[in-house]
Amino acid sequence: NRFVWLRGSPGTGKTAISMSVASTLDNQGTLAASFFWDKNQQGTGLDSIERFPSTLARQLAEFNAEYKSLLIRQLREPASFSSFRGSAAEKDMKAWIINPMAGLRDALSSGNDRPVIVLDGLDECGD
Repeated sequence: NRFVWLRGSPGTGKTAISMSVASTLDNQGTLAASFFWDKNQQGTGLDSIERFPSTLARQLAEFNAEYKSLLIRQLREPASFSSFRGSAAEKDMKAWIINPMAGLRDALSSGNDRPVIVLDGLDECGD
C-alpha cells in the first residue's frame, strides 16, 4: 500500500495519469510533493537528478511545518554532511530528504490522510 508503479510503453499515458493523480491529490491537500523528469527539457533541471533533492525538499517544507523544522536543523549542521558517502545527489538526498523524513516516521505512519509524493519519468533522470 505504499507504492503505485505505472509502467508501459512510451506514449501510453503514464505521465497524463500521474499529472491527473497529482492534481487530484493537490486539490485534496494530500500531495506533499511532485517531480516530473523530462529528458527533452535539457538544461532546465528536468533532465537529470541534479535539482531533484532541493526541489523535493522545498516542496516538502512548504507542505509540512515539522519537516521544515527538521530540514532547517539538518542544514544548520554542515559537519554532518561530511559523513555521508556517495555522489553529490546522494548526499543531498540523505541530508535534505531522508534524514528529515526519518524524524517524521511516527507522524507519517498514523492517520488515513497520508501525504503522497508523485514522481514521473524516473527512466529520464540520467545516470
